Amino acid sequence: MKYFKPILAGTFLIIVIISCNNSNNQKEKTGEELSKTYCGSCHLFPDPALLDKRTWKDDVLPAMAEQLGIAYLYKMIPPDNPVITEEEWKKILAYYVNTAPGVMPTQQRPVVKALTNLFIAKRVVLPRGDFPSTSFIKIDEGNHWIYAANAFDSSLDIYDSGLKLLSHNKVNAVIVDIDFRNSLLEAGKRSGIFTNIGLMNPNDLSNGSLDTFSFDGRGNLTYLAKIFDSIPRPVQITKYDLDGNGKQDYLVCGFGNTKGALYWMKAKPGGGFEKKILIPLPGAIRCYIDDFNKDGLPDIIVLMAQAREGIFLFLNKRNGKFEMKEVLDFPPIYGSSFFELTDFNNDGFKDILYTCGDNGDYTGKVLKYYHGVYIYLNDGKNNFSQKYFFPIHGCYKAIARDFDKDGDLDIVAISFFPDTTNQPKESFVYLEQTTSFHFTPFTTEAFNEGSWITMDAGDVDGDGYDDIVLGSLIPPQPRKIKKWKKGNRQKTALLLLHNESGRLKYK
Repeated sequence: MKYFKPILAGTFLIIVIISCNNSNNQKEKTGEELSKTYCGSCHLFPDPALLDKRTWKDDVLPAMAEQLGIAYLYKMIPPDNPVITEEEWKKILAYYVNTAPGVMPTQQRPVVKALTNLFIAKRVVLPRGDFPSTSFIKIDEGNHWIYAANAFDSSLDIYDSGLKLLSHNKVNAVIVDIDFRNSLLEAGKRSGIFTNIGLMNPNDLSNGSLDTFSFDGRGNLTYLAKIFDSIPRPVQITKYDLDGNGKQDYLVCGFGNTKGALYWMKAKPGGGFEKKILIPLPGAIRCYIDDFNKDGLPDIIVLMAQAREGIFLFLNKRNGKFEMKEVLDFPPIYGSSFFELTDFNNDGFKDILYTCGDNGDYTGKVLKYYHGVYIYLNDGKNNFSQKYFFPIHGCYKAIARDFDKDGDLDIVAISFFPDTTNQPKESFVYLEQTTSFHFTPFTTEAFNEGSWITMDAGDVDGDGYDDIVLGSLIPPQPRKIKKWKKGNRQKTALLLLHNESGRLKYK
């Protein structure tokens, strides 16, 4: 979870254009050729069709021009050595403005209207005047608990399956991920590591940290200690012996802002850690560690949601060495937000469920038809091809489970940036798989009770059916705070969607 786009998509495009300029003489090239030369060599070329004319002209291109040393719409003193000439810039500008559509295409699907009867909503309602600020949420099936981290008061609450508050723990950290040491399928005490992002808002401070913790069987915090700090805005840290030397290393998704990296902290024999960079760019948002090529060694797969957006596989070559393979790449304005691995077609190979929809950037005023839920199938050799797409404006996360227990995988998805004017119900979508890769969309009557930024699924009450829990966060913007205090309508911080499949089955 990353709150909203920490570095603007247009800004990243600028940075990469500067770093990718490998031509000394571009005067004879067309605007399209110049655009592909400057930005297509480092990431997937951003086609003009991905945004409308106004957004390119008024939002993205002015910021690009400033960074390239061109005085376009902004008052600035041009540098002595601009990245491109005025003539080249005019060609790029004309290419994007003349080629882009006047109006963004629509989603090409019916508006989601149908309400599912599979889930019954239960709420955690905040006191009047308080703001939802959920930064992490997790279902503990063994203890029948729900963990909910609060970004504004740096706490972690634990609820039971009926949403009764069991404990309120001050952790002095903004928790965005937890790596548990023991299985959550069995009851008992809990221990592991917290990923503390530091500040959720976009920043380049290295004030994130990694903390170790323990909870007793009643959910009370019994131990908390820092392992290391000065991390660039981390969003996920995983403990694993990556080099097979018997010592625990840590894989860090240092999302950052304009700076960041995917790296691992190698445990040294005499104590301490050595930092090993895998990708020296911001945007690492989620990793999995698994043996993808079946050679007995732990490999890494990561979603880069900024800078060079895409999914990258790192194959373990022994002795702490990894070989990188780009398995999927996305345009730098897609707003990649989440992915998970699951086998959709039961062929024994893990496929990719991917979402894009982060819309907190220069292009945030635009509803993007390519935002939504994607399925990419694995051919058995870690090559992935698109099988399914369901459009959802501002999609932030999706989870695949067999919620109705009919033998195939369904999908639930949330949006942090839905089309609130025309179809606010897309803020929560339940996609029920009816036949192979054909999904029927539903929503819930409680779709509008929060601004859903995080979600988890699991059997919280032990009835054999997976439930869903949603976490709400209201961005600290003066207009929204004023509106909130005036109306005080959205006050649900946590929404539990209890799976009623068992009751419906025997009704």
